[in-house]
Amino acid sequence: CYHCKLTMKEGDPAVYAERAGYDKLWHPGCFVCCTCSELLVDMIYFWKNGNLYCGRHYCDSERPRCAGCDELIFSNEYTLAEGQNWHLKHFCCFDCDCVLAGITYLTVNDKPVCKSCYMKNYAAV
Repeated sequence: CYHCKLTMKEGDPAVYAERAGYDKLWHPGCFVCCTCSELLVDMIYFWKNGNLYCGRHYCDSERPRCAGCDELIFSNEYTLAEGQNWHLKHFCCFDCDCVLAGITYLTVNDKPVCKSCYMKNYAAV
């Protein structure tokens, strides 16, 4: 088995994945996504760099995913903030919803806040 490396016994059911090549077989329970371990038997699977992927994790390997809306980001313009990728319009102030991409912001209770809202709502006077 390509996944568990145990010998495939004669007569045991096996999964063959054409995209992986003729030399690879899996036990049905071992034919899983390399990221989330979702069972891929009877599902659409993807093969990339020697690994099996479910649809979601294959797409994640190709494009970043927005932390705000959980959708793939197809635009070449997006922002990386707080260790995550964001559509430009989704990385915004927690208080006033103004877009924060490219401007100075602060975090309050792990939430991004624009400088103006910080001064108005959180700064000690």
